Amino acid sequence: MHTHSYRREAGFSLIELMVAMVITLVVMGMATTLLAGAFKVRSRADRKSDGIADVQRALNSMTREISNSGFRLPSGLGGVSSNGIVSGDANSESVRIIANLNGMPDPANPAVSNTVVTDPDEDVKYLMYADEALGQRYIVRHDKNAATKTTVLANRIDSLVIRYFAQKVTYDTIVDPGTGFSDITNLSQAEVSPAVAKYLVIAVGVTLPAVGTPGAEGYQPPSRVQVTSDVVLRNAIVY
Repeated sequence: MHTHSYRREAGFSLIELMVAMVITLVVMGMATTLLAGAFKVRSRADRKSDGIADVQRALNSMTREISNSGFRLPSGLGGVSSNGIVSGDANSESVRIIANLNGMPDPANPAVSNTVVTDPDEDVKYLMYADEALGQRYIVRHDKNAATKTTVLANRIDSLVIRYFAQKVTYDTIVDPGTGFSDITNLSQAEVSPAVAKYLVIAVGVTLPAVGTPGAEGYQPPSRVQVTSDVVLRNAIVY
């Protein structure tokens, strides 16, 4: 006589498997949503950093060149002030500067020096160019003496403001939340005309566009940022 023993096999029922699958799908969906949101935030942060970096590079270039304004100016340059600024071509949105960068005496003939400003980088204008058709604004560098005269330095800006002072100034910054227009306020001294300026403050407004639509998941409103640079016209200062 043989005796048979039966053991109940361990495992999951069909219902248990279905419940586990549903839970897994829900968790995966939530994780995917969170991950997508994180990627959007990171992408926005990267674009913000890129936009600000473009403006900072533009301001670094402007500051370096404008500070050389008036270097070894030759005589007889009509419309050029002693600080090297072409006052008739300078205002709150643009500045044109002259610098005789090659005006050092010739080592082989010290009595002779370059007395013209016809070389590249010696007659430069910075301005904001607005393309109303595309709704874009740019910081543009125009070099009168270069083969390639116009260069775009930054292409994601809202405003460019240039202020002129007789000496170092303290100020606060202000940004219009609607337009992104940036300026300086609470000045410690009054502005002067470009012709007699020794100190400039350049303010640039940058807007990062909104992502998505208001009320929708993952929506991120536009943000406004201001970048400023103080420039000393070192050739206009008498020590």
